[in-house]
Amino acid sequence: MGIGWWCFLIPFFIAMVIFICRLVFAMLIPGIRQFKMESEVRKIGIGVNADIIHRSKTGMIDGEKPVYRMTFRFKTREGLEVQSSLERPLNMDDFGRYAPGNGVTLKYDPKDPKRIALSDRPLILGD
Repeated sequence: MGIGWWCFLIPFFIAMVIFICRLVFAMLIPGIRQFKMESEVRKIGIGVNADIIHRSKTGMIDGEKPVYRMTFRFKTREGLEVQSSLERPLNMDDFGRYAPGNGVTLKYDPKDPKRIALSDRPLILGD
């Protein structure tokens, strides 16, 4: 009895499983990291008004929505001007809302102002 044809398929299937796992991790890990960072910044961050200065499509899809990288410019309490970016899936309503030239409210980490999180609440003076 010789080696069956199926013995040649086993390495192929193992390679495919490894490829798919690496692809899934490559897509999930950055999103999980960003979500964790934004959650921390929302808790400890300082609220500020920011301008959207750039928006570009990343080529990724999240929940049937295209993901865009948005770059924001804002000034810290100390007067330091900062530019930082976030990636977000945008639907058609969000696409107009987060257009370059528009203003948004976000929070930044006082220890590292490049760490930012979008805030859905409008900035209230004294907040």
